[in-house]
Amino acid sequence: MEKKMENENKNLTNLILESLKLKGLTIDKLSQLTGVSERALALILEERFDKLPPAPYVHGYLLKIAEVLNLDGQKLWQEFLKNREEIRRSGEEDILPPNRFAIPKLNKKIVVASVIAVIVLGYLAIRLPGLFGQPELNLTNLTANPTIASDPSFTIHGIMNPSDELTVNGEAVYPQKDGSFEKNILLQSGFNNVTFQIKKLLGKAYTITKQIFYQPAKPENKTNGTQ
Repeated sequence: MEKKMENENKNLTNLILESLKLKGLTIDKLSQLTGVSERALALILEERFDKLPPAPYVHGYLLKIAEVLNLDGQKLWQEFLKNREEIRRSGEEDILPPNRFAIPKLNKKIVVASVIAVIVLGYLAIRLPGLFGQPELNLTNLTANPTIASDPSFTIHGIMNPSDELTVNGEAVYPQKDGSFEKNILLQSGFNNVTFQIKKLLGKAYTITKQIFYQPAKPENKTNGTQ
């Protein structure tokens, strides 16, 4: 009866150390047999419980130790709890760490931001060539260079992107909704240079020069008859 009372009064450290001595085991050997690291065993024996992992892990350690040393695992656990009264309340520290292989939950804000970013990038990929690329200009009645004209009043006809900006000899030209435009110029005798400058909204300006050769029509010769 006295021996039983004596065993009941022994703390966790004494119970484990006496059993190790009876079985002739070392801490290193106990670690090998239980799979519990030597560091964890040392922390338990030194009663440095605040350095141990969460309580569920310690419970598992004590059950393995008890199995190897032929002790009562639940008794070891109760002895541990006596020294760690706060563990009974199972705070946040007692929650097992998350599974590092589990697929994390997606943050809704990050998902929404990612979707918006993809949409914006897609829009820019479509729109950027129209904003920065080289503009197109089709001069429908200036296909030859030079173009021959017999009238000093010459009307230029062309087609462009209605969102682009065009000047002819420094004067702004405003196309129709379909991109077609007209520009009337006055020609001098001989060669006339016509400078077209066209640019996209955010792009650089491109300059095209065409020549128109104006040769006035010769007046008709009239022969006065004699009676």
